[in-house]
Amino acid sequence: MHRVREFLSQMKTEGSQEVAERLINFIENNFESLNMDEVIRDIDLFCDEKPMAVLEKLARFLKANPPKKELSEFRRLLKKALERTVEYASSFCRGKRIITLSNSKTLKQTFIRAKPVCVHVLESRPGSEGRILVESLRREGLKVELIEDLMAYRTLKEVDLCLVGADYVDEAGNVLNKVGSTTLAILCREQKKPFLVVADPFKFGSRSLKETDLFEVIPSELITAIITDPEGGTAC
Repeated sequence: MHRVREFLSQMKTEGSQEVAERLINFIENNFESLNMDEVIRDIDLFCDEKPMAVLEKLARFLKANPPKKELSEFRRLLKKALERTVEYASSFCRGKRIITLSNSKTLKQTFIRAKPVCVHVLESRPGSEGRILVESLRREGLKVELIEDLMAYRTLKEVDLCLVGADYVDEAGNVLNKVGSTTLAILCREQKKPFLVVADPFKFGSRSLKETDLFEVIPSELITAIITDPEGGTAC
C-alpha cells in the first residue's frame, strides 16, 4: 500500500515548499505505521516524474533512519532556509512592478515582505495556479493583477522585472518550473527585463532535469540571476 505516493498525487497546485511541509506532517502523523523503505521508494518514484530537490533531500534524510523527533529538525532547517531566502529576495522587489506566474509559497512570502508596487500574475494554465497566488496576495492587502497568459508580452512593458520560483535547480543553473516560464524568460530577454529566480538551498540538486506536460526547463542562459539564501543555508 503506497500511502505516500497516494498522498503526493493529491497535491496538484502546491509549490514544492508546501509539498515538502505537508509530506513531513504526514510522515510524522503516521510515523509508527509507515514502512520507511516504502516511503523512500514512493518519494523517489514521485521525483522521477516530477523532480523536486527538496523531496530528494528529505528521502536522503530518511535513509539514515532518523527517530521521529528528528523530522522537526529537518523542518526547522527548511523553514530557516526559506526565511533567509525570502528576506534577501524581498530586497529586489521593493518599489517595483513585477510579473510572475504559478503559485509558490516562496513567491507569496517574498511579495508579502517586500510589498511591491504591483504584482502582475499570469493565470498559468492549464492548472490556473496563478489564481491561487492572486487570491492569497489580495487577502494580504497587496495590489495584484491577474492577467491572461497571452498578455505576458504586453504586460512586460509595464514592469521592472520578472520573478519566478523553482522546483529544481541543477548543477548547471538550469531551472525546472511551471510550463510558461521559459516563454516568459525569452520575452524578458527580448525586452531587456531582468528574469530572476528565487530558490532556497533545498531547491538545488544534481539530477538531470526532464520536462513534463506541466513543467519545463528554463536554460541557465535565459536567467539573469538565481536569488537564494545569502548565508548559504544548510540543505541536508
